[in-house]
Amino acid sequence: MKRTLGIIGVTILTVSQVGCASSPNRAAEGSVIGGILGAGAGAIIGNQGHDRDQDRTRGALIGGAVGAIGGALAGSQIQKQPAQQQGAASARQAVNPNQISVAQILDMTRQGVHEDVIIDRIRLTNSKYNLSSADVDYLKSNGVSQKVLMEMQGF
Repeated sequence: MKRTLGIIGVTILTVSQVGCASSPNRAAEGSVIGGILGAGAGAIIGNQGHDRDQDRTRGALIGGAVGAIGGALAGSQIQKQPAQQQGAASARQAVNPNQISVAQILDMTRQGVHEDVIIDRIRLTNSKYNLSSADVDYLKSNGVSQKVLMEMQGF
């Protein structure tokens, strides 16, 4: 019986290493790893029973099944996280095609366009800015009004 369990264990480890190395699917990888760990834990716990061989086998089967399910769930969550993070990064980087650039605001200011007209353009195009204090100082030094700067900063 010990020899059979040893052969099964080595086979499972070999298959899991080959399968996990070639598979980008984290759920399958987690399932294999969880199944192996669960089967090992179940066999150890089952070894404590009265009928050691039968209890060890039952423990290994139950532990393997529970571990495989838990590992698959954990693996699928790990697989989802990078996709969710990538989606959030894409949303942050989504470009507003109507965005008025800082250079355009500077040009309008230099051309003498009234600040209320510039603010209306910012609002109508739903333009958003992430200005540093150096940016604000630069814009002020180039004649952009405080009212326009407040709108650009979302105040």
